[in-house]
Amino acid sequence: MTMPRLSVVIPSYNQAAYLAETIESVLGQGYDNLQLMVIDGGSDDGSVGIIERYRDVLDVAISEPDGGQTEAINKGLMRADGDLVTWVCSDDTLLPGSLDAVAGAYVAAGRPAWLAGRCQQMDASGVLLGVEPRSEGITLRDALLRSPERPFAFPQPGVWWDPKLHRSLGYLDASLHYCMDFAWWLRLMSSGYSPVTVEAVLATYRMHEASKTCAQPEGFIREHLRVERFYARRLSLRERWRVFRRTAYQYRSAELARVSGRPWSSVVRRPWWLLSQQVRGRLWAGDASCSLAA
Repeated sequence: MTMPRLSVVIPSYNQAAYLAETIESVLGQGYDNLQLMVIDGGSDDGSVGIIERYRDVLDVAISEPDGGQTEAINKGLMRADGDLVTWVCSDDTLLPGSLDAVAGAYVAAGRPAWLAGRCQQMDASGVLLGVEPRSEGITLRDALLRSPERPFAFPQPGVWWDPKLHRSLGYLDASLHYCMDFAWWLRLMSSGYSPVTVEAVLATYRMHEASKTCAQPEGFIREHLRVERFYARRLSLRERWRVFRRTAYQYRSAELARVSGRPWSSVVRRPWWLLSQQVRGRLWAGDASCSLAA
């Protein structure tokens, strides 16, 4: 039996410290029916030399200025010819055996439109940390009406889908730079495609100071709110209000955390926040003696 063809897109920009490790994590699995693409945004840190070193074994190798990570990923998705595709950021890795696991789960499940496995966090030096949570039995409604304590979670390097879906649903939203994956999952669900969940841990997700997840959390929050409120229009009026309240609280909580020890400085600029019992509770439980100076 011919194994499913798997397409992997590696978007990269100035990640020479990790790029070779990411490429090797894919090639080193010895999966025969593979399409591997590296899409670089015109790096100037030595990444181009690494790409040249692997050019003979890459199906697509591009290094040119682009509009950011989402545009780079879309370049790869447009060239994907596999049964399934994913992208792996150039500071993340696929775990040994993950390609065989994906192919096996795909065939066993009757070749579904998309599937979601698990991911493991990794620190900057490559030490493996905990396995990230992954939501189960998710629909669009479930994803949007989740509680802050049990958020919707499909760690991106563990998710694979049929690239032909892009022909009818379009490509990633290039206006998004932080949660384009989250927006794509919601687009799939809103179009009637339910994911098959896979228990295998398929990839690692590296946490380091330069990663967008760690360095720019506010960007993630703003985009998540925008995306969630867009898809909430498909819910009832009452459910939309629930989404609005939760996302507003998440934004307020992020603002309070961002000011690091001076939550009152955020509230004093937005006194209407005090109408929220949740915000008042956070303030009283925290450092209520902070200066009120902005």
